[in-house]
Amino acid sequence: MPITIAHLREQLDAYLDRWPEDAETVAPLLALTGPEGFARSTMPGHVTASAIVLNRSGRVLLVHHKTLDRWLQPGGHVEPTDVSLPQAAMREAVEETGVAALRLADPVPLHVDVHAIPANPSKGEGAHSHYDVRYLFRAPTDDLTPQPAEVHAAEWRPTTDLDDPELTRRTNAAI
Repeated sequence: MPITIAHLREQLDAYLDRWPEDAETVAPLLALTGPEGFARSTMPGHVTASAIVLNRSGRVLLVHHKTLDRWLQPGGHVEPTDVSLPQAAMREAVEETGVAALRLADPVPLHVDVHAIPANPSKGEGAHSHYDVRYLFRAPTDDLTPQPAEVHAAEWRPTTDLDDPELTRRTNAAI
């Protein structure tokens, strides 16, 4: 069964119980009312899921994004076959990096971010927002097999290379 708005709200309620100061950031996600909120074609924005993956030495897994030409955590669009947001984040991490045997460290999202995505005429997409729900995972091995169809590269990097100071702070607190 695909991810539902009820699942999204449960995740966001748990998130706001932990980080009530993020209520303004989460507001656009709470305004979603139907399954179209998970569809890539929904504008002005839609839900995505990301994995913050830590290895045993406290380094974070980042990918070099082909379209955005930046180092980011693995993640992406929710698929109709995804059954939960943490599962979607894990699927994306495995697809992009080949990392195996991930373990969800916490069922509550670690971070939620709304960020702008530039227009991509080659995909027929205008500028829009990603409502990114981010989960913390642990990897038992450092083995990676970056998928060239998905990313330019994948590496274990210092947590300071994450693109958001609050995400870095929360990730460091989890180490």
